[in-house]
Amino acid sequence: MYDPHGGYIEPLVEVRETGKEIEIYVDLPFVEDSKDVKVEVLDDELEITAAMRRSVRWERWGTYQRFQAFSQYRTRIRLPGDVDAQNARATFRNGVLKVVLPKRINKVKVNVE
Repeated sequence: MYDPHGGYIEPLVEVRETGKEIEIYVDLPFVEDSKDVKVEVLDDELEITAAMRRSVRWERWGTYQRFQAFSQYRTRIRLPGDVDAQNARATFRNGVLKVVLPKRINKVKVNVE
């Protein structure tokens, strides 16, 4: 069967911005271990991929029958600001990935004479 998504499905994502950090929450049902999750910061985007332990099948019945099976999640999230990727943190618990990216502070102190 033709698979336009390559077996990937886009997960639900929530982005929260505070004064010092950007917090990203990603729902990854059927992903069982943090070893199955990959997070990368690429310029001004965050790319997340995760493998499910079992594939999920979507079926639609009506005038015609259609089904689609997904075995991985993949998404790219445009970051709302400049981040310090070296100090990023991520945790995965109960099917939810939390990524915390500190904002890069571009302050320069100017001496007045």
